[in-house]
Amino acid sequence: MIYLVADIHGYIRLEWLKAQLDKIPLTEADYLIILGDAGIIWSKDEHGEVMEYYQGLACKTLFLDGNHENFDLLYQYPVERFCGGQVHRISDRLYHLMRGEVYLFDGQTFFVFGGGFSVKKLTHSSPISVWEQEMPTESEYQNGISNLERANYQVDYVLTHVAPSSLAYIMGVNLVQEERVLNDYLEHLAKRVTFKKWYFGHHHRDMQSGAFTRLYSQVRRLGE
Repeated sequence: MIYLVADIHGYIRLEWLKAQLDKIPLTEADYLIILGDAGIIWSKDEHGEVMEYYQGLACKTLFLDGNHENFDLLYQYPVERFCGGQVHRISDRLYHLMRGEVYLFDGQTFFVFGGGFSVKKLTHSSPISVWEQEMPTESEYQNGISNLERANYQVDYVLTHVAPSSLAYIMGVNLVQEERVLNDYLEHLAKRVTFKKWYFGHHHRDMQSGAFTRLYSQVRRLGE
């Protein structure tokens, strides 16, 4: 089985996640996918307990990046091929899913595109826990298009951290101008790609709108 959750933020929501996963009989064949802001790779001094927890799970843990990750540390891990796409391999039980890649998990195809903008950048004169790599580069946008072209713009599921532009309006969320290029990119894909369901996080609220699901306060089994 594949289980989805979002915005754990390192140790901040770790106890909540533990309580949720204690109710699920995870096995070696299962995957836990965090839809950004995992906070697993945060600082050399502070993420030991967090890392240890995920390493101890029966399942593999996969995460896409949000706008709250330590990208300087994350990008130091080796890039490898895993389940059809490129990943940063943290360990044999923990992988970072890279932007614009298509993966095959449990017989299902997934298009993954992380990234987001931190509003902290607008409120601090100097960067505090923010990284330039939070927002995708032009090459990452193009990587997504290239991989979707190879997949004939058909995947089973789409996983992102932020939402397409039109979903933001439905959710009643004001788009941040600095993030708009990413929202609009995803909006283009939402109109072009054939998919069953699209899951995302970022706004710390649950929401369901047609094929789109925003997660925060629950661990959702894929397809639900």
